[in-house]
Amino acid sequence: MSQVKGTFGKIAYEQGVRQIVDLSSAAVSRLGKKGIIAYMHTTAEEKLWTLADDKPEQRSLVVLRPTRFMSSQLMTDVHPVKHLNKLVFCASPSSVTTWIDSRDISDCAVVVLSESVEKHDRNVYELCGEAMSNEERAVVFTKVLGQSITYEQKSLEDFYKTITARGITHSMAYNFTFPAPKDASNAVTPEISIIIGRPL
Repeated sequence: MSQVKGTFGKIAYEQGVRQIVDLSSAAVSRLGKKGIIAYMHTTAEEKLWTLADDKPEQRSLVVLRPTRFMSSQLMTDVHPVKHLNKLVFCASPSSVTTWIDSRDISDCAVVVLSESVEKHDRNVYELCGEAMSNEERAVVFTKVLGQSITYEQKSLEDFYKTITARGITHSMAYNFTFPAPKDASNAVTPEISIIIGRPL
């Protein structure tokens, strides 16, 4: 990822593009380089910041750092919901995760790209939507699907084996076993409404 973003960023800036809006991850802020997802995004951001800072008067960089995409649930939860009527994960039922809708991310990017380069230059915008526990997610799935969906906590080992058996790589599966930050419910970013003109 860092190679690709670095290459595209270099080409764009050399061709006179003034502003790059990078879609990164909140994992950069929370985990640094711990885990493959945070590592890939951190190293990619570092390359882009180096390029932008090489000629700061000519090059602008804005970074969007969303938390977990709501649509990711289609990848991680579809099989147990479809076959077992369960959400299955290795965190406790009360563990809270923040989710973001891809429309919120795109709305933020559109605003940043539509307004003056100077206004958003060198800003990092974290996008953390609704904070929900695993139990609360099960309630939402139940309501939306019209059938009872429960939450089951698996051991780290069982969860890892289950998702790698479905083809998820070791690095990604290992990353998915990381616990949510204890302050996840405080990570919600209502301030993004200033940019997108509506609440998340």
